[in-house]
Amino acid sequence: MSILEFSKIFQGIPVFSINDIEKRFPGFERENLLNWQKKGYLLRVRNGWYSLADGIKTQEQVYYTANKIYAPSYISLESAFAHYGWIPEGVFTLTSISTRKTTMFDTPKGRFSYASIKPALFFGYRIINKDGYGIKLAEPEKALLDFLYFHPKAQEEDDFESYRFNLPQMCADIQTEQLEAFSALFSSPSLMKRLSTINKMIDNAQSY
Repeated sequence: MSILEFSKIFQGIPVFSINDIEKRFPGFERENLLNWQKKGYLLRVRNGWYSLADGIKTQEQVYYTANKIYAPSYISLESAFAHYGWIPEGVFTLTSISTRKTTMFDTPKGRFSYASIKPALFFGYRIINKDGYGIKLAEPEKALLDFLYFHPKAQEEDDFESYRFNLPQMCADIQTEQLEAFSALFSSPSLMKRLSTINKMIDNAQSY
């Protein structure tokens, strides 16, 4: 098999698994993967997952990769904050939520971190369709709740100051009814207390 024939099938797909390859090419010789990596045609993103050398270029393609190489998962926490413009700087680690165990992968396309959450709390993400594939990204309200869930020590306003939140943008993005509905599913008084602190900060920012 030639790399040209292979590339025609996987062109436009940011990342694909060995299973994906073998479904399209029954009897595929895995030795090709190593040879094509050596020649610079392929990248091994993580064990069992590959991309064409130019297959992951845009932020959306990186998001899709994060979703696929450790599923089920969706983009959340600081990465969702950056996407929505809630924090001023980009993040060097792409952060996701998963029902699988907490883990991290260092890849040729960056570091991918996954925080484990119980299945009952794996909700509240939207699917963004981009170039024929879907990206799972936390809704603004769920991104905030995920963040509070995984930062239990942040209690007072001073604890949140270092994040330099864009409070007016958060206010514009967050739907109160949705936030209340999502937060009720956590059934956590301590999380609700932390949420009230954030809400107070947002309200104060709107008064200026």
